[in-house]
Amino acid sequence: MKKLYRYIIKRFLRNFFVIIGIFSLVVISSQLLNLPSSVYRTNMFYFMQVLLFLNLSFFKIQLISSYFIASILTGYSFRETREIYAIYSTGIRKRNLFVPVALITVFITIFAYISSFFLVPWANRERSKIYTVSVREHLIEEIQEKNFFSLDKNMVIYVDNKDENKFDRIFIYNKEKGQIVSAKEGIIKGNGIILKNGFIQIPQENNFNALKFGEYQLFFDIKYVKKYSINYYSNKDLIRIFKEGSKNAFRALSILVDRFNYGLAFLFLGFLGFAMGVSFYKERDMLIAIGVVILIIYTAIGFYFAKLIEKASINPAFYPAFTIVFLGLLTWYFYRKP
Repeated sequence: MKKLYRYIIKRFLRNFFVIIGIFSLVVISSQLLNLPSSVYRTNMFYFMQVLLFLNLSFFKIQLISSYFIASILTGYSFRETREIYAIYSTGIRKRNLFVPVALITVFITIFAYISSFFLVPWANRERSKIYTVSVREHLIEEIQEKNFFSLDKNMVIYVDNKDENKFDRIFIYNKEKGQIVSAKEGIIKGNGIILKNGFIQIPQENNFNALKFGEYQLFFDIKYVKKYSINYYSNKDLIRIFKEGSKNAFRALSILVDRFNYGLAFLFLGFLGFAMGVSFYKERDMLIAIGVVILIIYTAIGFYFAKLIEKASINPAFYPAFTIVFLGLLTWYFYRKP
């Protein structure tokens, strides 16, 4: 029996890692074109970090889809190869096949809760920080030649010629300080420009002083911060917002309930998928299509319940109750099929 259990777990893990790997490649490749150009000029470690955060931003969808589809394929493979009949002929009952599924469910549910409550929100917050830095640099890259360009409300820059990240004949005016910087050439570096062969005009009470320089690094304090959505807040912050009773109190509650409910679904999806594969006599593609439809229906209704909680229209307990009833009944139906 132990050999059978190890065999089922091994087959499930193989399906699971292949599917989640494919999903990760699709997510990363689809997002590469949307990255700011400044990200591509960074070192390899930073670039891989950006890709990791991008992938983790969609990880909840990947995890639940991969888990459900892998469970379906694992059950289907036993029926397709006729191994299920050989197993039954030895006297092993159907319920015994679900023991390794239960073991997998325990571990994957724990990981799902870690992902929902901690990993994915953290990844989204870190991704927002990266985009804050990238957009600041992107604003400098957007400077057009022969045009007065406002970096923010206090800084105006004019360049006579631009060649990728190099400028010729630069004029920079700081409205707040009344300071003028001019240079023959400049090179973009991160959040600033390295200026060469120029002057800094510093205003005085009735006059101004001019300082000549050979090379001068000017970094811009561009007032831009990408504010991330409340959906990415930490659990501690969401609980605090709810306790304070602010206008976002029920929205914070709906996010917490949704994070809890995400892990709750994993208690059923492994059993449901395996039962569908073993007992539902359909082709593989049809089984996967039915599984996707079930996930879409569940996600859509769950999203509706989350919105109702956000508007304080229903008791939050209705959301997990729906998950238990909907997925529980489907699991029981497919499990009872001969």
